[in-house]
Amino acid sequence: MRHTPQQQARRAALVDAASGGHSVARIARVRVVLYDRQPARGGSLALPAHRVFAEARDWTVVAAVADTAPLETLARACPLWPRVAELIESGQAGGVVTSSWAIDDGDLLAWLRERHAFVACIDGAPAGVDARASQIAL
Repeated sequence: MRHTPQQQARRAALVDAASGGHSVARIARVRVVLYDRQPARGGSLALPAHRVFAEARDWTVVAAVADTAPLETLARACPLWPRVAELIESGQAGGVVTSSWAIDDGDLLAWLRERHAFVACIDGAPAGVDARASQIAL
């Protein structure tokens, strides 16, 4: 599995800390955004599962975004996607935890890859995407 630059730096810092090199306090945790699309108003049913997934990996959740756009809408056209994009662009988050059907656009995956961000799909890779790509630096 390939790792993002942030994950590689964290692993290197852990090795240094274990060998007495650096202070453990300097090791940054992976920061993620939880993202889901739930067309019916009333909140996302998937976000709690996304949070469990992230917390099991000791990732820091910086935001949880539940968009209400129809499922046929591409993620980047959804009204709340700009909030996710802002967190990725600013470096406040290094990845997105979502469902495979929420990340449905090859252009979106390329956009994340350009920013050294990753996507972790809790229910497998998006259709048409290599299964390994759902949890590597895209």
